[in-house]
Amino acid sequence: MKSLLLILLVSLSFTKCKNISDEPEFNSSKIKDISEIVKTVILEDSLNVLKNDKKTKMFCEDLIKLDIYIPEKRKDNEPIPPPPPPSFNNISIQNLLNNKIENQIFFTSKDSLYLLKQNLNPQKLKIEKEIVEKINLTSKEKEINKKGKGEFYNFYEMTIPIFSSDNQKAYVELNHYCGRLCGSGKSIYLKKINGKWKIVDKWRTWIS
Repeated sequence: MKSLLLILLVSLSFTKCKNISDEPEFNSSKIKDISEIVKTVILEDSLNVLKNDKKTKMFCEDLIKLDIYIPEKRKDNEPIPPPPPPSFNNISIQNLLNNKIENQIFFTSKDSLYLLKQNLNPQKLKIEKEIVEKINLTSKEKEINKKGKGEFYNFYEMTIPIFSSDNQKAYVELNHYCGRLCGSGKSIYLKKINGKWKIVDKWRTWIS
């Protein structure tokens, strides 16, 4: 485990040295998977964001980057806790590698370097046109402006999916904001089953 963490630390240092021009572009296959995952989350998690839904909510047009970090150790060898809210969109590599779904490790040590490499994902990724035409879109900036003016807001924001090395598993975080004392977050685990992305588990991460 120590050697694995050492490798991950070296890899993390390497990714931090990359400049923004080195950020990878997603190929058409990856973009297709991301679009399918967005549709799966909207439909299977029953998000009322479709244009023909009653009492519809809004969905952010940009998927945002999920940062994967390696927890630092204190002198007593206990991990330093993650940053407090509102820094929701980050997760430790240890959590990704230790979480079990149906009593089985979801991401394995074989995925570790590939997971960490996804720290090079862009900060934002626009949702594809085929989805845009079917849902009520907004931007984080618009919703922040509403909040600043004391207006009602009710929207979802989703992270760019994190994939396993074989591209058969994915992890996303979904946050719902609906007022000062209204909101919640979920971690969502997906698998590609018979060529289709399916939610296999989801956990509540925060609630207001």
